[in-house]
Amino acid sequence: MATPEPILLLPDTDGPHPGVVLGAEAYGVNEFIVEVGERLRSCGCAVLVADYYEGGGPTDREAYDDFTEVVDCIARLDFTRATRVLVDGVDQLRDTPGVDPNRIAVWGYCTGGTLAWLTACQRDVAAAVLFFPSQPTFAELGPNTPVHPVDLLWMLDGPTLIVYGDQDEVMPADGLADLRARIERWSVPAEIRTYAGAGHAFTVPWGPLRHADAAATATRDAEEFLDRVLDRTV
Repeated sequence: MATPEPILLLPDTDGPHPGVVLGAEAYGVNEFIVEVGERLRSCGCAVLVADYYEGGGPTDREAYDDFTEVVDCIARLDFTRATRVLVDGVDQLRDTPGVDPNRIAVWGYCTGGTLAWLTACQRDVAAAVLFFPSQPTFAELGPNTPVHPVDLLWMLDGPTLIVYGDQDEVMPADGLADLRARIERWSVPAEIRTYAGAGHAFTVPWGPLRHADAAATATRDAEEFLDRVLDRTV
């Protein structure tokens, strides 16, 4: 199966522009993640969206009311290979004419949030925005999941925003407490923001997981964070 070319979205104005590599939800590249990219482009960012499933993944990438297929795809995903797809995206965007190589960020949702986290551990990025990373720890370690992302938290050396709903079963209260303790212990330049009443994947465009108020507020907070860190007005 041929790997799709990354989607590259460039602002119409002259650069150099900051850049953002997007990690899609576990559904893969779909209308939602492209709309996120278009919104960031309209704010002055060059955006790259890579398919970490490399042409595979869910056959229905819009099925926000049916999790059967997507859960199976996550279970079979090689996180080492998928992370390299985003790492390659950072390198490609850094080499793109009109993009400031010193102002590259990663931004991901769900499984793509985990991959953005791992990418920020492998590349010197200017910022990371991590919406409810789904795998702070893996169910078990193995060739496709060789290390728990939470144990690599100390490697994040750029400003990082971590977003969770306060009802997210992936990151319950004790998990958040542990995450905050690690951030303090290792002096990680990261902040965690939680959103009342929201569960996992609350920014999805529709379906039972969506929490419209939290999605709007978290998106605004993330964009303001990126504005501040990347100085998108330059």
